[in-house]
Amino acid sequence: MEKINFFSEKSKIAANLYKPENFDQEKKYPTILICHGFAGIKELLVDSYAKAFAENGFVSLTFDYRGFGESEGETYIDPLNQIQDIYNATEYLRHQNFVDSENIALWGSSLGGANAIVASALDSVYKAVCVQLTFGDGERVVCNGDQEAVASTLGMIRKLWGREVLNNKCMMVPLNKMLHDEQSLAFLSENSEAYPALLSKIPFSTLKNTFRLKAEKFVPLIEAPILIVGAGNDEVNPVEESKSLYEKAVEPKELFIAEEASHYDAYKGDHFSQIIEKQLAFFKKYMM
Repeated sequence: MEKINFFSEKSKIAANLYKPENFDQEKKYPTILICHGFAGIKELLVDSYAKAFAENGFVSLTFDYRGFGESEGETYIDPLNQIQDIYNATEYLRHQNFVDSENIALWGSSLGGANAIVASALDSVYKAVCVQLTFGDGERVVCNGDQEAVASTLGMIRKLWGREVLNNKCMMVPLNKMLHDEQSLAFLSENSEAYPALLSKIPFSTLKNTFRLKAEKFVPLIEAPILIVGAGNDEVNPVEESKSLYEKAVEPKELFIAEEASHYDAYKGDHFSQIIEKQLAFFKKYMM
């Protein structure tokens, strides 16, 4: 693994570049750009996929979105900004002599999956797209389809958003106050000591950006082959979200459900082995 940097809208972005064994600088490799999830970092969870892709002949790149991990910028979750980071990461890869610039795939997990859907719908540069554990409608996921919760959350968002716009006052909250499911809270508790970046405070009003992210409106626009992976026991982004995205996607498309997996099981153990096997088969089919 090689630590590299590139720039996104004038902020320095930290990234990790993974190369295949017996790497040949003169060759051009199929490449997979990896997008982490909500308030994540490049060394946590997604690195297992980056390593597996490199072990199977792909160049892969993980990076920290602006404001997270080792990257510069304000700690602020805005899918529009993060999608621009994805495009700038793609452009970095396209300028590397060892990358086949016509053979770059996009991979995203959780919020990174929703970002990847929008990014690949708006730019046809990607040869293939793989998203996992993601969602089609941010409002539906945040409020579990409860219309009373939607109204209450919208009211709170607008009140705090108004304070920012009118008075430049921003309420910063710890990440654990933004999470509503037991799987994420347990994951945060288990990993925050080893990865202090997970304890970052973020503006509560950034919830509005997740709330209005509707990836399902973009997935029908994707021209590249797409693989959608869900987890049967996902409490973060329920498996129904993956199935709904699959129904709205156009061919060529594939769906894989790890029936017994929770949201975080997909990154380790037997569930990871099962999922990575499917993803490698997909990428090799369309990129090698």
